[in-house]
Amino acid sequence: MLNLEYETTARGVCLALSLTALLATGPGFAMAQYNTDPGIAPLGTLGTPNSGFPSPGYQPQRGRRLGVSAPGASSRSMLFPGDRGKPIVDVRIVGNKNVSADTITSYLRTRAQRQFDPEIVQADKRRLQKSGLFADTNILTQSVNGGVVVTFQVFERPTLQYIKFHGNRGVTDKVLTKESGLKVGDALHSFSIQEARRKVEDFYHRKGYPQARIAVREGTGNADRGAVLEVSEGPMQRIVSVSFVGNTIATDGRLKTQIQSKPDVIPYLAIFRGKVDRNKIDEDVDRLTAYYRNLGFFRARIAREMKFDSTQQWLKLKFVIDEGPRYLIRKASVVGNNRFDAKTLEAQLGLQSGQFFHAGKMNRDVTSLRDIYGGLGHVFADVRADPRFLDEGHQLDLVYNITEGQQFRVGKINVHVAGEYPHTRESVVLDRLSLRPGDIVDVREVRSSERRLKASQLFETDPSSGKAPRIVIQPPNLEDADEFVAEQPGYSAVRGQSPDRDHAVVPLDLDVYVTPRHRQ
Repeated sequence: MLNLEYETTARGVCLALSLTALLATGPGFAMAQYNTDPGIAPLGTLGTPNSGFPSPGYQPQRGRRLGVSAPGASSRSMLFPGDRGKPIVDVRIVGNKNVSADTITSYLRTRAQRQFDPEIVQADKRRLQKSGLFADTNILTQSVNGGVVVTFQVFERPTLQYIKFHGNRGVTDKVLTKESGLKVGDALHSFSIQEARRKVEDFYHRKGYPQARIAVREGTGNADRGAVLEVSEGPMQRIVSVSFVGNTIATDGRLKTQIQSKPDVIPYLAIFRGKVDRNKIDEDVDRLTAYYRNLGFFRARIAREMKFDSTQQWLKLKFVIDEGPRYLIRKASVVGNNRFDAKTLEAQLGLQSGQFFHAGKMNRDVTSLRDIYGGLGHVFADVRADPRFLDEGHQLDLVYNITEGQQFRVGKINVHVAGEYPHTRESVVLDRLSLRPGDIVDVREVRSSERRLKASQLFETDPSSGKAPRIVIQPPNLEDADEFVAEQPGYSAVRGQSPDRDHAVVPLDLDVYVTPRHRQ
């Protein structure tokens, strides 16, 4: 009989009874606990989880065995530190009912025929706990002839047996279930239930029920086996009109194209659109602010007024605009240029000194400068616009920072024909390209060649499926480029434009991808 020190607490009595019952079953199975995670207390006996799942007296069913059997088990209890480095004879899973052994095994790195490593076992335990499938996990070891048997004892969370909604009138249960992300058979976890509540509430707000509130009636308690969400929809609200106040640079019609909130097609009849979505209204404020700042109104401020009628169902939405001053460009310049004179490049800019700032024109200038460099083989030239605000007045200097990069010529042209089309020859593709090996790479000609391939009607032209003809310029290996420059510093064997004799030009391969069109 095991001598146990008498404890006056109920916990001590239960532990003593559990240990006595375990030893009464015989010395054939020795157990070692490895519950070192914070907040997880060691268990007293196999089959009695901390969490209360399942009920006392639970006898776990032995799951699938991994490895070989373990005859000749020792009666000596093996603690993990003493097991380190021993061969793992078998890995067993017990306690699983709804979660398959294969699923559990996918989280484990402990395997039969490997050496026992306490760190790996502990990491396995953490992965099982993070999976959300189990309320608790124990790790047990058994000393046998030839090594050690590792048993993962799992205590499954209850599964979601039903999903119900109460109080919903404007939206069906089927739609709400889909929006919630819950599925019958999933592990029942309080976090997933609360997340489902948030998703359903957000869905209602997007659909014109800004006052909708969702409460969890079932799904977060230990005894719950399903999810029940109580829905308080409130009235559906629609937009009857949208107006603007304070705008001088743009008309109401122009500003309406910048926002997502739209009035109903026929006011007060609730047809088609016009549902109130407060998140979209807030986003519209940001959209209008960005619109004004792109036009140079960097101090523009936008507010919105929302007025409902007496029924709280129809909204008059008004955006109040304070445009503020519009900034002028004092000077537009380029820096970092070596191949071209600064005045030559600045003459190509659409934004000049004395003009109002305009983000769209600035972006077009960036593209134009890149094309100028890309037309002479500087395929990876980088151009960045830098507006610099001045202290005096409402002015700014616009500086275009240029990183020219290496100049490239066409090396190999690799044609990739999708599928098995023996009758499609590379020459069919190459004949429609305006670039040849040895040419200076011109990004404008690359785009023109792509357009010719698409217009030939010989190839699929569906960009959504990735079947449209395309020419890919892969960034080169810079180390190889440096070696090429070192070997041939005066290289200039190119067709068409000729670079300076003292400027090395590195070869660059082009990859052409096409999918021949099926002939009926």
